[in-house]
Amino acid sequence: QAAPCKLEATDICLHSLSVAGEQLHNAISKLPEVQRRRLLLYYFAELTYEQIAEMEGCSVHSIFVAIERAKENLKK
Repeated sequence: QAAPCKLEATDICLHSLSVAGEQLHNAISKLPEVQRRRLLLYYFAELTYEQIAEMEGCSVHSIFVAIERAKENLKK
């Protein structure tokens, strides 16, 4: 009988992750285009600031600032 309890706890955890993922997706979709693109390239495509800067033809500092602003906007 322990297994059903574990299954229920797992289901609850998976549901919570699903809801959190949906909320994160919605929040990211509301970011300004440049912030959204750079955040996704950094965290999801796992590119470095340098790689993103080269792709976008801008400074590493610009990438850093955009990602930091995106993170701040996501906290709101």
